[in-house]
Amino acid sequence: MNTQQNRYSGPCAETKGPEVFYGYCHDTRRMRMMDYNDYVGNIQKGYTNLYQSPTSALQQMVDMAQAASTTATPTPTQQQPGKRHHGCRCHEEDDCGCECCIRCADTVEYARCGETRKILITFDNDSRRERQVTLEFGSFLTDSGQQLPWKGSLSDTTFTLPPCGEKTVAITVAIDCGQSGDTTDATGVVRGNAAALDSCKVGYATLKADGCLIRPIVVAVAVLPDRCGAHRVGCLCGCC
Repeated sequence: MNTQQNRYSGPCAETKGPEVFYGYCHDTRRMRMMDYNDYVGNIQKGYTNLYQSPTSALQQMVDMAQAASTTATPTPTQQQPGKRHHGCRCHEEDDCGCECCIRCADTVEYARCGETRKILITFDNDSRRERQVTLEFGSFLTDSGQQLPWKGSLSDTTFTLPPCGEKTVAITVAIDCGQSGDTTDATGVVRGNAAALDSCKVGYATLKADGCLIRPIVVAVAVLPDRCGAHRVGCLCGCC
């Protein structure tokens, strides 16, 4: 695939190798493709500016953020049809109720009301000694801190990781949307009225692993209305 390279005046325009690095050019004040020497040189220049002139460096950081937001944001035509993305922007031609705004999550699972989802987490022991691990799974909360009636359970709460070994733990989540007319089946799972959900609802829960992780894992579950992602079939008739 042929690519068109922009030519600039100044040190950043000197090309000594393949431009495979994407970074901020201090001379042009914009993001662009660079070769290795340009990329390393601009990083070093950024650190030098930070120590010599913190105010100027702060302004350059603002320029970097603005340049990245104007060049790296995909347009709606670049998104694949039917693909669920984690963006928080909704365009006029989209069904905004099917857009899930997901923030700060390590793993994301999509579901619908009344479903039971199983989320698998694998712990790797990269040391040569055993690790005693204790797990604790918290409650599901919305982004604003409101508690959700979704129940999560762990397949294991304590286990031993062998040297250089691994262990997979399953988190089972029952999605209860709390609508009227809910019924409970023989297995104790609540079957809710998914049609009553108007827009995507995202819940967050933390998985603490004492003896393995420094910080908890954030698990996000995004619950979609029934109309989202439905497969459409046209009914053909000879009389129409």
